[in-house]
Amino acid sequence: MIPRWRSGVPAVYSHQQLYAVPGPEATKNTRCYNPPEMPDPVFPTDLDRLRAMARKYTAAWCSQDPAKVAAFFSPNGSLRINNGEPAVGRDAITGVARAFMADFPDMQVEMDDLVAQDGRTIYRWCLTGTNTGPGGRGNRVRFHGFEEWRIDAEGFIAESLGHFDASDYRRQLERGAHSLRVLDEADVRARLRMPELIDAMERALVEFSAGRVLQPVRTVLEYGAARSIFGLMPSFVPSLPALGAKLVTVCAGNQEHGLGTHQATIVMLDPATGVPQAIVDGRYITEARTAAVSAVSVRHLAREDVRVLGILGSGVQARSHLEALRLVREFREVRVWSPTPGHLRQFAEETGARPMEDAEAVVRGADVVVTATPSPTPVVQSAWVGDGTHVIAVGSCLPNRRELDPDLVARARLVVDSRAAALREAGDVLMGIAEGRWIPEHIAAELGELPARRDNREITVFKSLGLAVEDIFAAHLVLTGSSVA
Repeated sequence: MIPRWRSGVPAVYSHQQLYAVPGPEATKNTRCYNPPEMPDPVFPTDLDRLRAMARKYTAAWCSQDPAKVAAFFSPNGSLRINNGEPAVGRDAITGVARAFMADFPDMQVEMDDLVAQDGRTIYRWCLTGTNTGPGGRGNRVRFHGFEEWRIDAEGFIAESLGHFDASDYRRQLERGAHSLRVLDEADVRARLRMPELIDAMERALVEFSAGRVLQPVRTVLEYGAARSIFGLMPSFVPSLPALGAKLVTVCAGNQEHGLGTHQATIVMLDPATGVPQAIVDGRYITEARTAAVSAVSVRHLAREDVRVLGILGSGVQARSHLEALRLVREFREVRVWSPTPGHLRQFAEETGARPMEDAEAVVRGADVVVTATPSPTPVVQSAWVGDGTHVIAVGSCLPNRRELDPDLVARARLVVDSRAAALREAGDVLMGIAEGRWIPEHIAAELGELPARRDNREITVFKSLGLAVEDIFAAHLVLTGSSVA
């Protein structure tokens, strides 16, 4: 019978408490340290000693000395694992510990938790090691388990009932432990290069428009008093192969907290098993891949002899577009305007762009125009846009907002990243249809169809909404260094 605590109050210890070893001889936050040859006696009513004993027991499993494990058991104590035959006595328990230590010479054991409640003592652990012992496959394993202890009157373990997931253990022996990669923005920036990303986005768009990608139009939820946006964007790309989803938020109030308005996380999964493979910061991927897609549009739709780039906006998209578009065309002049004078001045100083007094001054005479603004109403008028101009609208993906004068869209050759998405999300397209200005067939092509400019007088408009396939290609490039489909 497992004795009950005299206080009658259950004691649950946190991971931090369990590793906070009192006394000057203790080592801080140490998984394994050398225990004494024999454990100090522990009594069920002495919680501090029980905690100390559990730490030393954990260290004994790390010591590669199986006798140190057996020393925590009473002379006739028993250890049973997964309802198998019990090992009775210290010699038998030494044999069990020796077998584990032989299989995993680098074995490390961590104490996950210790719970003493209702007369039961539950010791939870995590074992990590490489199966390089006799007959081992050399795979690294990491698995969790627990032991239920009965403590005898002298403070030793009289009985331990151990449990762990045997099927998962066998799977790890065969294949190795699953390791979830986590990459923050710094990791992404270090791995993502714009020239390679532009090529990857072109391949992504071609795969999408050829019907070789499975993905729905993004699900968008508006929430809260500020009407923030939460979007879910899953995609499966068989040719890579890659499976994943981006979770993206747009919160206008973030600027008050020194944060970007757009935040995103990309979850990548094993296409065969659905097991999570990586969590990748998506904020910079969203920023960079949007500009890279626009560069693809310039590559195919802008004139070869363009000289003037005009940018409306001075945020992260303005900066990333300046970087990306310079890689596909040589611009002699870059003009910029922003409704926020401080941002405009800083952008011009840092990039060498020419600050203009208003949007019209940016657009008139420009060969390529980028609108990267949160404006709900048009920031570019048709009368400002000359023949042969290529216009890129990236600022909105909501059906009730538009950045472009509908007269401009009506007179231009309209290209989108996705017809299905444009007819659900693009205010620059949908509002004109609702007003009877054009029909859905006014969309001339998807960018992934690689449409070419027909002549040097043609005005082209690329309405970019952003597609999940772009995020998955970009994340795959970050993780593998390749986007070859």
